[in-house]
Amino acid sequence: MKIEEELRIKGKVIPHKPMRELTSLRIGGTADFFVIPEDLEDLKKVLTFCRKEGLPMFIIGNGTKLLVRDEGFRGVVIKLGRSFKKIESNGSKIKVGAGVDLSTLINFTVERSLSGLECLVGIPGTVGGAVVRNAGAFGECLSDKILSAKVITEDNGNLTFLRKEMKFGYRTSTFWENKNLVVVEVSLELTPGKKERILSRMKEAKRRKASTQPLSIPSAGCVFKNPPSFSAGFLIQQAGCAGMRIGDAEVSPQHSNFIVNRGKATAKDMLELIKEVQGRVKDKFGITLETELEII
Repeated sequence: MKIEEELRIKGKVIPHKPMRELTSLRIGGTADFFVIPEDLEDLKKVLTFCRKEGLPMFIIGNGTKLLVRDEGFRGVVIKLGRSFKKIESNGSKIKVGAGVDLSTLINFTVERSLSGLECLVGIPGTVGGAVVRNAGAFGECLSDKILSAKVITEDNGNLTFLRKEMKFGYRTSTFWENKNLVVVEVSLELTPGKKERILSRMKEAKRRKASTQPLSIPSAGCVFKNPPSFSAGFLIQQAGCAGMRIGDAEVSPQHSNFIVNRGKATAKDMLELIKEVQGRVKDKFGITLETELEII
């Protein structure tokens, strides 16, 4: 299939794209097609094409909560392009494209002395991915600041969701439950503050993360959701899993809820290690750990 000829978009169409190049774990087989729609018109063409050809599609941000199997993805992987990377401000209200990196958004808000996103510092995802998974840290979540989101449906309908309609929960939302909704823009309301205090809170958040997380080694962040009353990392450590290794996949000795890629880990290594950790925690505590990262 000559998808490039069929689509005729302004953005890029790349066949046989290794997914390890698109994920923070540096793991994953080949996607049939990797498409970067430049704008809304492009995106609608891609969605129409996938629907017409019966091709599975998957929207990717920065691939930071993703484990792609070694067999890859039989379909179209979509990453939002240039027109989805705009930010506008009107006082304490912000409109931001879903393709914007969280770090870019945070820097934008700090320059305008707007507080509320400090907890997200150091999370290497995009705004779209952060909305879908309701990203957060230290007891705060992005959903606390969201007013609304503009969404494209699989049949190219335009919808606007208000915050109360997004069904936010712990690392979940309406958009996580329904993968046929593509978030393209988000509206936020932040709190005016003093720049020095905002920078101080960001510095403290960075310090805490650097001291407890293996940030210099490929990972997907926390692998498991925290069950009620306990942190997953504590349970994994107490079950004797810290430092446990299968192939080049390792339970980080620094933070037991991180499984890192020590070099050439495969998805098979990761999945076997995840299963082993779940088994040991279940045997010791009677608790079944639920994965937080998405397995494709």
